[in-house]
Amino acid sequence: MHIRFSPLLATGARTMIPTLIAFSLYLLVVGHDAPGGGFAGGLVGSAALLLVYLAYGDRGVRRVLPTSPEVITGIGLGIAFLAGALGLLFDDVFLSALELKTTIPVIGDLKVTSVLVFDTGVYLVVLGLIATGILRLGGEERS
Repeated sequence: MHIRFSPLLATGARTMIPTLIAFSLYLLVVGHDAPGGGFAGGLVGSAALLLVYLAYGDRGVRRVLPTSPEVITGIGLGIAFLAGALGLLFDDVFLSALELKTTIPVIGDLKVTSVLVFDTGVYLVVLGLIATGILRLGGEERS
């Protein structure tokens, strides 16, 4: 399947892709305190990848991703497992929510939880799986 280049779509994608990625990261970060999280953020980030594919083809998606989608999925699974194991180590319960609070001068109070680490893993799993689907289902036929 050959995708024809569309200057109109490529021009629109230049502004929509960074906006989608920023919104997906916002959903990831606020997800443990508000609606959102790793899954919703990963889906919005995947929409940005789909837009890259529609505008620039599978070559554009491969150029945007730092490594293969399978590696991204594996890293996400590892991060999610480690977030669960942290709860097992410190609270004797797998996936127990741990919290770290600190005060940073000028910035103020900062709270980081293991839920954010788990959500980051889920984000990467969703992004990797959707990227794999985009590249496998939309890619060129190989003989």
